[in-house]
Amino acid sequence: GFFSWFFILVPIILALLRLETIFAIYIAFLVAYWFMRTLKFVIGVAIGYRRFQKEIKVDWMAKIKKEYPKEFEKLKFTYLCPVYAESLDVLEPSFEAFASSNVGADKIDVVFAIEEKKADFQKKNFEYLKKRFGGRFRSMRYYVHPAGIPGEVAGVKGGNINWAARHYVKDIEAEGENIEEYLLVTCDSDLRPHEKYLSAVAYKYFENGKERDNYYYASALHTFKNNIWDVPHIIRVQSNMLTLVLLYTWVMDKKQAIPFKGEEVYIRDTFSSYIVNLKTLKKFKFWDPEIANDDTAFYCNAMVRSKGTFKSQEVYIPTYNDAVQNKTYWKSHVSYYKQQHRWGWGSINVPTTYAALAHEKGEFPFWRKLIIFKYLFETQIWNLSIAFVLTFGLALMGIINPSYNFTVYAYNLAQLMSVVFTIITLLNIPLIIYRRKLLSVPEEWKWWRHILDFAEIIFITINMLTFGFIPYIQAKTELMLGLTSFKRNFYVTEKVKKNNQESS
Repeated sequence: GFFSWFFILVPIILALLRLETIFAIYIAFLVAYWFMRTLKFVIGVAIGYRRFQKEIKVDWMAKIKKEYPKEFEKLKFTYLCPVYAESLDVLEPSFEAFASSNVGADKIDVVFAIEEKKADFQKKNFEYLKKRFGGRFRSMRYYVHPAGIPGEVAGVKGGNINWAARHYVKDIEAEGENIEEYLLVTCDSDLRPHEKYLSAVAYKYFENGKERDNYYYASALHTFKNNIWDVPHIIRVQSNMLTLVLLYTWVMDKKQAIPFKGEEVYIRDTFSSYIVNLKTLKKFKFWDPEIANDDTAFYCNAMVRSKGTFKSQEVYIPTYNDAVQNKTYWKSHVSYYKQQHRWGWGSINVPTTYAALAHEKGEFPFWRKLIIFKYLFETQIWNLSIAFVLTFGLALMGIINPSYNFTVYAYNLAQLMSVVFTIITLLNIPLIIYRRKLLSVPEEWKWWRHILDFAEIIFITINMLTFGFIPYIQAKTELMLGLTSFKRNFYVTEKVKKNNQESS
């Protein structure tokens, strides 16, 4: 929190100290950084789209049967589905998608993770789902996560999946199963995988040979296709941008080389949905139920416990998820803000991971630690300030230090930013084109609606300065002020379908 506020307040600090030259250098650096990052973003999305086109055409099951028939015969999947108040409108399509996977539903165990507060409701849902899908899946079972366990964070799925996975592993080990033969899929209950997703992951898993269990596996195309055209504009723009950002990071920022060492550190952290071997999950002690953000926490924990050697493997087969949606237009935005605020609390992983890195000795080389340190610093602290500083930095400097307005820096920086931001805005056009290729727009759209689709570029900046900034800085400030002991309950993002919405 302190460092986030420091970088946000840099223009004010430099203005008060009348350090115009340092301010100009810093702003020029940010402009260059933002331009190169945007250019790299477009290139990464273009490469990712080509990989998607290639992989979606592959018959992964045919390749597996030809190259790894014995390994596949032993392999099984576990679909871990955490639920709170989701209705069958959400759950049934997800179960149907998993049951339709081309690896065969008879390869999939279903673990239904229920919160105690909604146990009666979800047990009825489970019985319905078991009646409909029980004959197709390998097995179906549920576990009820008790409410009010001391130390656990409420309102997030970490405690629920931690409880269910631990008990599931204990049970199947007692049944004589070899947990090394299981790949566990952890995701939100609304996720629907493409029919080739699990087979593509299985092939990549076998392809990684002896190191296969030291990886997590995920889709590089985490889309929000389920309801993307039903949600408010700013939520749709943010969700689509998140899809492209994740695709870009898998292509361009998956790993980083250690200079002069001939070694790479994998820095693409876990997000929302991923697949990991059950033996590996047990080795890394499952999930920490005391941390609000279970996804990033799992990656950080795995990197510390593996001495920085844990790796990631993507497939370019899509998964389909729900964007934030509630019963009314206003409630959708409130839910969205609360979700982003919860995500902002993921920065709690920074001090805990830094402390763990400092504590680790021996076989954990300094350079690996430094790359992990740098990655968390950039993504969790520094990047948050850039859009704010570039938008308001010049104005703040001019207001606080009026003499700055008459310097050569004031004129030249304004001219530079005008040109660069015009180019950056134009670079958003190919991004929208690729997004439209990855996620087709409704066929019934009129010509003017297609134009408006491109005009939604403006919401990218609005989101970066509102929902992409305010809830995050709120969370970091709460963490900085030591409110962790009070912040034990978070808002559970409601999953509401269009046909269940009230008139707004």
